[in-house]
Formats: sequence, structure tokens, C-alpha cells
Amino acid sequence: MKISMKQLGVCLAVSFLTATAFARDAIGPGEKDSRWVVGGAVTVSNNIYVGEKDISTITPKIQYNGERFFVKNGSFNLNIGRNGGFSYGLTVSPSGSFLSDDHEYKKNSKLAGLLERDYTVEGGVYINHSTDLGRMSFALVTDLGNEHNGETAHISYTFDLRAGDWFVNPVVGAQWISSSKVNHLFGVSESEANEYRDAYDADSSLNVFAGVRARYELSKQWDVNLASGVVALGSGTRDSTIVDDDLAYHASVGVSYSF
Repeated sequence: MKISMKQLGVCLAVSFLTATAFARDAIGPGEKDSRWVVGGAVTVSNNIYVGEKDISTITPKIQYNGERFFVKNGSFNLNIGRNGGFSYGLTVSPSGSFLSDDHEYKKNSKLAGLLERDYTVEGGVYINHSTDLGRMSFALVTDLGNEHNGETAHISYTFDLRAGDWFVNPVVGAQWISSSKVNHLFGVSESEANEYRDAYDADSSLNVFAGVRARYELSKQWDVNLASGVVALGSGTRDSTIVDDDLAYHASVGVSYSF
């Protein structure tokens, strides 16, 4: 799979230099049609690892909406084609977890002693299908950094609705994570097992999720953004001896400036 993606990457680089522009996949349902979006949000979420409390974070937002190349939600993307309502391209993003820095959990006796799970880079392909009702999005990525050698498939549908001056976008979807990646994130080796946790060799995990986001335009440039969502964790994840929750949830409020 990695070999075919690398070969595809060469073809796509040539395509990027020679093809004409396509409509922007960067602009999703309910989003402002601007080249740059910067801002930030305060997010409250639960930490599903055992012994950890809910967390509040301030997250910056930097989004570039180019005609072919775009940066969105921490990923770097290249549109390479369009056919009717379908569009497709390449996506690359860094990948890590709470266990990527042992300073975050070394004081938690139930997690202390776990090896760090190194960051990596994941990349693959995406396909969108857009209509007046909303957008279906599918992505399939693999580990390009040889840390876990796993894959993730993600499919979602985002509805394009309005409520007065609010742009409202409910979303539903599912995410399949291969067993090797689940083990990288939530597995426990024999050497890591102790009185607080048994060894755990994970199966693949199918997570399903639902949420809603809303945007209100304060002015031509300034927006208020609200979002919330919940993920029902698949058995491969929730059965881990270092996972304490069956659900992952978040809620956020933020502001952004577009230009």
C-alpha cells in the first residue's frame, strides 16, 4: 500500500504542475469563502486514558484555502481532479496521541511506565461528493513514518443548513482504525504490564461519531464558531486496559478572522 501511494504521489506532483485549477475542496458546508482564516478556540474534552481528568485547551486555527492546495484542521491537501459532484486528492498530516510525550502522564500511576508512542506522518487519498444538501467526505490514510504501519479510513456526511443568521452543520460518520494503529495508541506490551494494567493486544476499532458546528458572522471578516461532538469508541479501543471511557466528547467556542 505504501509503495502505490508513493508512486501516486509522483504522478500527482506532475499533475499539480500541469493541470488547470478546480473548484476548492477547502471550502466545506457552512464555511466562509476566504483565502485565509486565522483564529482560535477554547475546547473542553474528556481524556479517555485511565486516571486522566477532563481537559481544557486553547487551540489556534490557521487555514489556507487555495484553489488546489489547502491547509485545514492540521492537514495539508492537494486537489487533483473533479468529475461532476465528486472531487479527489491527496492528504498528509502529522499524527500523535496523549502518550507521545511521557511528561504528560508520568505522574499518573496508572499510565506511568508506558513507553512513548512517537509522532508520525500519515498520508493518503480523499474523495468528496458535494450537493446542495451537504458533503460526503471519505479519506484513507496510512503511516508514512513507519511508526505503527497502520491505516485509518474515515467517512462522514456534513449537512449544509441555515437557522436565521447562523450557518449550522450537523455531521455524522464513522472511522475504522487498523489493529496495528490501535495497538500503537492503546496497546500494552508484556513489558509494560503491571499491577494497574494487564497486557493488551488490540483488534481493529470502528468508531462512530456525531456532532454539530455553527458559525455566526459578526462582520465581513469576524466570525463566532461553536462546535460539539461525541464519539462512540469501538471495542478495539474501549477494551484497552489503559482506556477508561466508552465515549469521547468535546465542545468548543472560538473566533476567527478571514481575509
